[in-house]
Amino acid sequence: ALSRKEREPPLRVQALVMTIGLDLPRQILNAQTEARKPENINEEDVGGVGYLAMAIYGL
Repeated sequence: ALSRKEREPPLRVQALVMTIGLDLPRQILNAQTEARKPENINEEDVGGVGYLAMAIYGL
């Protein structure tokens, strides 16, 4: 068995929430809302269903 002096001390880890900040979900929502504004959408930016919706609604 290892003596107490030979053991490595346990690692101290910060909580992930403290590292990334508590307002991350709000920041993501704000970025998504901004990206969906018509002035920020170009035909080359979207594909698939988004492109089809733009064609149908004439965006």
